[in-house]
Amino acid sequence: MKALIFGGTRFMGKYVSEALLNAGWEVSIANRGTRDIDSSVTHINCDRSDPASLNQFKNMSFDYVIDFSAYDSNWVEQAGPIFKNRIKRYLFISSGAVYRPSERFPIQEHFPVEAAGQHLEYAAQKIRSENLLTEFEAAGYFETVSCRLPYVLGAHNYEDREEFVLSRLIADRPIVVPDGGKAIHSFIYAGDVATAILKLLQADSFVSGEAFNISISETYTTLGFIEACAQVVNKTPKLYPLNLESAGLVTDRFDLRDLLFPFPQSNGYLDNTKLRKYIGFTPTYGLVEMITQFYDWWIKQGNTAPRKYQREDLALQALGLLK
Repeated sequence: MKALIFGGTRFMGKYVSEALLNAGWEVSIANRGTRDIDSSVTHINCDRSDPASLNQFKNMSFDYVIDFSAYDSNWVEQAGPIFKNRIKRYLFISSGAVYRPSERFPIQEHFPVEAAGQHLEYAAQKIRSENLLTEFEAAGYFETVSCRLPYVLGAHNYEDREEFVLSRLIADRPIVVPDGGKAIHSFIYAGDVATAILKLLQADSFVSGEAFNISISETYTTLGFIEACAQVVNKTPKLYPLNLESAGLVTDRFDLRDLLFPFPQSNGYLDNTKLRKYIGFTPTYGLVEMITQFYDWWIKQGNTAPRKYQREDLALQALGLLK
């Protein structure tokens, strides 16, 4: 089997390409060529901001497309006609952020979707991409599957999630806990995402047209995530609760470039029952195991200093911990 992966060289894609290669697949990765790629895969230079760059795929043959890089739904819209009647299945990496804010948990795939909250624009693009793919499938272009992911953890994670808490723990730095730390979050290990994707590619057409949450069964609060990190490094966290409204730090957008904490204060508990029923997939890593796997890799990289953020500094100032 031949798979084309758009993007995915920095984190999750590493796991997915490795899983496919281990299963005997031929793997091609299409990106702008800004990062090193394993010599076992074929690199295709492709800048998706230039629609003409997709034309090269008219002369190539693939069985499956896995799309990590379509943050802009126009890129999915452009890809549809290119791969029409030329691939079996288009697997789209979507997000749990597509769901309408819910008072009922866990969130199942049939729950309403809506671009709202602190991931508004991101969610809007993901929702439109899913809808476009549904239209393509209905028109007979190819089969589609959407994978709705929670927060993905594991070695090579370049986003400051596990690292944010771990770096402050081992440096004995204060950790600001926004609004009581009671927001609930879902997680999944990147290696488990890769296993699930491989199974979804190998599955028969009964998965076609479906969306699947890929997450562990357990959910954790913000405080629960901190406690899991503290367990990994055997440290007692220095917790400082902060009311964001009182501190003047409420924001309508979550920005990973300027963090106070690495997850927004919104609830997202995803149900994985559908995936388990369809393909018999159960994640192998729990949260502590994911964090441990990341920590063992990260500590070897040599730079454990906490990254600096203006928003966190403002929170520390509001708490009287920073002048």
